[in-house]
Amino acid sequence: MLLPLLMMIALQPSPVDDLTSEGERLGRYSTLFAVCARYYTVDLTVGQSLADDFERRSADAGWTADQRMSAYDRGREIERAEIGIVMDAESVTPRQARRHLRQMLPRLQSRCQDLAREVPGAISDVDAGDQRLDTAVRDIR
Repeated sequence: MLLPLLMMIALQPSPVDDLTSEGERLGRYSTLFAVCARYYTVDLTVGQSLADDFERRSADAGWTADQRMSAYDRGREIERAEIGIVMDAESVTPRQARRHLRQMLPRLQSRCQDLAREVPGAISDVDAGDQRLDTAVRDIR
């Protein structure tokens, strides 16, 4: 009776711990701070403060710099995929690139608005940033 119970426990996926989830979320935020800055007024000190706090707490929990970087990198990859950022566009024609930008920029706008909501002080004057992004979408020909 104990063996089946142990096997069930062993086969369950291990939950992602809170620090891993937070590291991935901070990786996503770092991507947003970088890409939103072109259109929105971002306060990088807010993001740096979050990263510094996480670094301290994760170090206290025994994390290495490699573990932190791995969590950050996973978050960055997730955010780039969600927004639709293409890192290798050598074979993309100008027409395809314009179409991709027209599709990507509204997703970016939504994610920048999310950053402003989720991280108080990260973005100021969201409306002005929205207008700049809307203009960028209209200017794509």
